Amino acid sequence: MNIYIDEAGVFVKPPQNKCAVSAVGALIIPEKKEKIIFSKFESLKTKWGFKDEEVKGNQLSESQVVSVIEMLEKYNVMFEVVAIDMNIQNDDGITVHKLDRANKMISCITDEFNDTLIKNLHKTKEEIESLSNQLYIQVSLTIELLIQVFQKTMLNYSLRKPKELEFFKWIVDAKNLNITTSEKIWKTLVLPLAQSRSFNEPVLMLKEGDYSHYYKNRKSGDIPNYLSEHVKDKDPNNFTELNSVYSDIEVTDSKNSLGVQLADILTTSIRRSMNGNLQKKGWKNFGNILVMGKKQSITLLNMDEVSNFDKYGIAPPYFDVIAHLDKTSKTIFNSKM
Repeated sequence: MNIYIDEAGVFVKPPQNKCAVSAVGALIIPEKKEKIIFSKFESLKTKWGFKDEEVKGNQLSESQVVSVIEMLEKYNVMFEVVAIDMNIQNDDGITVHKLDRANKMISCITDEFNDTLIKNLHKTKEEIESLSNQLYIQVSLTIELLIQVFQKTMLNYSLRKPKELEFFKWIVDAKNLNITTSEKIWKTLVLPLAQSRSFNEPVLMLKEGDYSHYYKNRKSGDIPNYLSEHVKDKDPNNFTELNSVYSDIEVTDSKNSLGVQLADILTTSIRRSMNGNLQKKGWKNFGNILVMGKKQSITLLNMDEVSNFDKYGIAPPYFDVIAHLDKTSKTIFNSKM
C-alpha cells in the first residue's frame, strides 16, 4: 500500500481565545487502485481549473471537497488524522513532554547496546531537546499518525486486501529541499516508539484476517536480546519486528505528487471543519473514508496534563464534527467498506 502524509496548521498557540486545531493526516491507497484514483483526481482538477497545477485544500469549496470524498470512497481507501487544539495547550507543559521523551531515549541503554547505538541515542536526545515546541508537536503528531495507520490497516486490509500488508510505502510532504531536523527525528523515533507500544498494546489481529503476506518477510515471537530485559513479563508472541514497516519513507515535493495533494485536501478540510471554517455539507461524509478507532474516529492529542476546555464559553466546533464522524465512520466489519 502507499500512504501519503501531509499536515495542516501552524502548531502554535493563538494570541486570542479561539479554537486553533492543527493536524496531520494520511491517505492510504491500495496499490492497484492508485492509477485510477489519480486519473479521476486529475479530471477533477481540470474541471476546477487546476490542470497541471498543484491544488491545495484551502482553495476548495464545500462541494469540491465532497467530490473528492465521493471519488475516493469507491476504492477502499482509508484516511487517518491526528489533531491537536493549540488553544488549550500550555507551552511549559509541552516543554516538559519534550524533555521527558528526550530522556527516555537514553534511559533504556544497557550493556547489550554497542557504542555506535549509544552514541546515536544520545545524539537523538540532543536533537529532540533542541527542537522548538512548534516542531516538537509536529513530530509527535506525525509519529502517532504512523502508529495509528499501521494498526488500522492491519485490521482493515487483512479482511479485504491482504496483499497490501506485504509492503508499506510512506510518502511525506517535504517542507524544503533538504530533509529537516524534525523529519529526521520522527523517522528515527517512530520504530522504537511503535515497537515499545506493541508490547503494552499488542497489534490487534483478526482470526478471520489473512496475514500471510504481512509475515512473508517479517518475524514474530523472537525478542532481541537488548529488548528482552525490558519486557520480561510480556508474551513473546506479542512481538512483531516492525523495522520493515517503517523503513520505506520518502520525503517529496507535493507539486510532484498527486497522492500528497489529495492528503493535503483531506487534512486541510478536516482542520477547517474542526475550526468551524467549513460548513457541514463539506465534512459530513468524511466518515465514508475514516475508520473508527478504539474511542474516536479522529485522534485528538493533548500535550499538556493541565489543559482543559474551561476557557471555551461554548463547546468548540470540533465537538460536533467528531460526534458526527464517530457515528458515521466505517468499522472493520462495516459493509460500507
